[in-house]
Amino acid sequence: MSRLFNLVICASIFIPAVAAGHNLIEPPWASAGGTTFQDWTFDDADNPASPETVRNEYGEAAALITVGNMGVGWLDSQPGFGSQTGFWDLGSGGTVVLDIDNRPLALPYKEIWVQVTYFADISAAPMVDVPMATLIDSQTVVVEDLGMGGWLLDQSSWRIEPNPLSEQIIVTADPMWGSIVDQVVVHTICVPEPATTGLLAFGGLLLLRKERRNHHV
Repeated sequence: MSRLFNLVICASIFIPAVAAGHNLIEPPWASAGGTTFQDWTFDDADNPASPETVRNEYGEAAALITVGNMGVGWLDSQPGFGSQTGFWDLGSGGTVVLDIDNRPLALPYKEIWVQVTYFADISAAPMVDVPMATLIDSQTVVVEDLGMGGWLLDQSSWRIEPNPLSEQIIVTADPMWGSIVDQVVVHTICVPEPATTGLLAFGGLLLLRKERRNHHV
């Protein structure tokens, strides 16, 4: 196993090689109400690209791809790239910009989980940014080890307060080495319901008043 992958495994979860198309890190609320799911596996060179798998009752989702310096663009497959097929060689500074509609309610916050699968060896990890969001957590897993490099997956969790009508997720290729992106998966949830928030606050107020009365008795 290469030095690169030894370093990654020390700081992450090891997952054996899997076939193309993977959703390795699902949030516990993945199928709850108020959620969306988008999976871009880039099976063809469509640009803008629609997700190959989508569950979003609130609108549409699309990915606009810009190829940067020295980028090749979309590739169906390539010798030395393992079992993964359908990926974008973004070159240096290229981008994948995702626009996703979501629940059009004035909710307190929205959580977004993003997975990006990319090739690491002759290219580097892309950077993920969610404008107006705060990064909550991140991790890296090995998707397919090819000895001298291979496919990794970066997962990041974000929060936007309050819930917007839509969000944009920007995946930017490494400015020096470029990035090759195989898949992007996005889970979102808008929480909590305004009515639930009001009930919790009202219940807390009643409890506080009761405790004060008991204290004075």
